[in-house]
Amino acid sequence: MGTAGYHSKTRIERTEKWRGNAFTATIAIILLQSRRRSLQTRKASIPLAVPITPPRNLADKKTSTTLDLTLLLLVRALDSFVQGLFLQSNAQPKSNNWEEDRQKSKQLRQKAAILTDKLDAFIFWAASARIMWCFFYLPERLPYSYVKWIGALANVDKRLLEALRGRRNGTWTYGNETFHELLVPLATELGYPPAWGDTMLVPSSGRNADKMWKALGLSDREGIGGIPCQLVHGNVGSTLIKGGAGASCTANALIRGALGFLEAIAIYAPVHFLPILLSRPNGLLQIRVLKKAIYALFRSSLFLSVFISSIWSAVCITRTLAIPRLFPRLSHNFIDGPYGCVLAGCLMCGGSIWIEQGKRRGEIALYVLPRALRTILEESWLKSGSRSLILLERLTFVLSLSSIMTAARHYPETLRGLSRWGHYLY
Repeated sequence: MGTAGYHSKTRIERTEKWRGNAFTATIAIILLQSRRRSLQTRKASIPLAVPITPPRNLADKKTSTTLDLTLLLLVRALDSFVQGLFLQSNAQPKSNNWEEDRQKSKQLRQKAAILTDKLDAFIFWAASARIMWCFFYLPERLPYSYVKWIGALANVDKRLLEALRGRRNGTWTYGNETFHELLVPLATELGYPPAWGDTMLVPSSGRNADKMWKALGLSDREGIGGIPCQLVHGNVGSTLIKGGAGASCTANALIRGALGFLEAIAIYAPVHFLPILLSRPNGLLQIRVLKKAIYALFRSSLFLSVFISSIWSAVCITRTLAIPRLFPRLSHNFIDGPYGCVLAGCLMCGGSIWIEQGKRRGEIALYVLPRALRTILEESWLKSGSRSLILLERLTFVLSLSSIMTAARHYPETLRGLSRWGHYLY
């Protein structure tokens, strides 16, 4: 058989394999969604109590339970496609000089690896910025468990989150009587004068701020408006330092970073040690393997620590340390709004990904991207249960899963991380 015939046969095999995978994926998504509908019907038909209002269509209240899985498969399939393009760009015609071909191939692989690394970092930066912004302003677009996890790490008082969302909606504004006492209970609980949380009394900008602060008994916010830092920082670090971070933005960032580092160790320890325990437990008795695992653990923990502290640093720089001093007439209605200090923090935190190892950068980027894509989709459309939505999700699921399964059989080198596990099933 000639070369052309061989490639033709291989192409036919790939096509047949893809069709078989597409058929299997179609059956899978239909079964998954039909099982969900049957469970919903069963719950709706056997109520635990007599409903006060007539039951509504559950499809109008909940999104598809397979949506997160579909987006995950879509991202993995797109990543496989991009990796295939990078590998294809490395395929150069062979010359008669073997050493020259080897050097060129090595250079092209290094170039592709650098490009992939930069792309992974950019994806994580953009995805994490979107996710964090939605955490503050559109938490309903994120999975509840994810919001709860971010909230535990961020350690932000719920009343501050309400104030931020009210600023975006226009219901919480400096100088406006609507919800002007929203943060008064927070100020009282922290041991500060209640007036510090009243937006009718707190100056909105640097103009005449000193006189107003003097009347409120605050002396460390000269020429700056907005809610005092003491309320924004909360009681973080109060168990470590008497009074906590207080008005110090530097102490606030350092304390939150240190606490985040300790929490990250508990989060990442299973990630780095469990694979060793499952695959080669005797490896932990080797100093070299143990040192490598500990180093990777501390590196991942530092990544999350810097991620947390960089958000707070950017927020404090934007609303207190720099911007209000450069632009004293700029109102905190903008600075504390959705495109002010919070946006600055969301854009800043993604740079911490460069602390992580190269391979983990890619895996983390692929982990957060589906969640970021989920936030772009309109909630009303996702909860509509329309036929077009169901068909679109099924089509995306089938194309993505069949592409991944075909790549696992014919192009395993294009798969990374979790997707690569499918290669061992063939």
